[in-house]
Amino acid sequence: MKGDSLVTYVARSDLRSAVLRAVERDPRSTAALHDHLSVSQSGVYKTLDELAGRGLVRERETWELTARGRLVVDELDRQRTVEDLLDDEFWEAHDVSVLPRRFRQRLAGAGDWELYRNPARNPQYLERWAVELFREADWLRVGAQVYYPRFARMVDELADRGVLDAQVIVDDRLVDEAIERYADGDPPSRIDERVADLPFSFTVTADLVALSLPTRDGVSDLDAVLVGSGEGAVALGRDIHAHYWDRAVPAEDYLATV
Repeated sequence: MKGDSLVTYVARSDLRSAVLRAVERDPRSTAALHDHLSVSQSGVYKTLDELAGRGLVRERETWELTARGRLVVDELDRQRTVEDLLDDEFWEAHDVSVLPRRFRQRLAGAGDWELYRNPARNPQYLERWAVELFREADWLRVGAQVYYPRFARMVDELADRGVLDAQVIVDDRLVDEAIERYADGDPPSRIDERVADLPFSFTVTADLVALSLPTRDGVSDLDAVLVGSGEGAVALGRDIHAHYWDRAVPAEDYLATV
């Protein structure tokens, strides 16, 4: 259709998408494209003519992408990643709106994502996974809506030994409900701890980010975690942490008000 964007124009046709991706992977002649795609020669000619007319490919010794065509392929890949990410019942039961929009927009393009779940026969799987994650980390950023004594002790111990650089944001409701845990003194000096209103929990290490989103009725879900790996995912995790860290109050200052 005349009003379609370039991305929509390509995505609406399986053949246009296939030709563009084939040229992106390996510049080819018209005959090679015909052999690779197993479609009629006339169909390949027509599609190449359409793509060239839109400035997405050009013919030199072989067909190759233009800069515009490469950007379209990148966007198609991003959309495919979104579709793969959304192809799970997790999104029907969880509230992704708690994640600020500018971070939601980066999810699909930020590394590889996978859902980790507690199997019915192994309900402690995620807890053991997190324990190993914390134990192996030398750099840790955490936003906690739920208190896990085992994790807290481990972080304290590793930080006190000087082997872990940790910054922890604790949800204010968690502090209010268990103020006695802080009654014996300030948090350990090697841990930077702040308090804020957190809508979800997260963990960031040098290798991954883990997001624990609430269910649609606002309940923290302890049985499913969205885990992203790669530089883009870690960068997203760092930015999420910085967003809430900058809005948080040092623990000692918060405790002085309650």
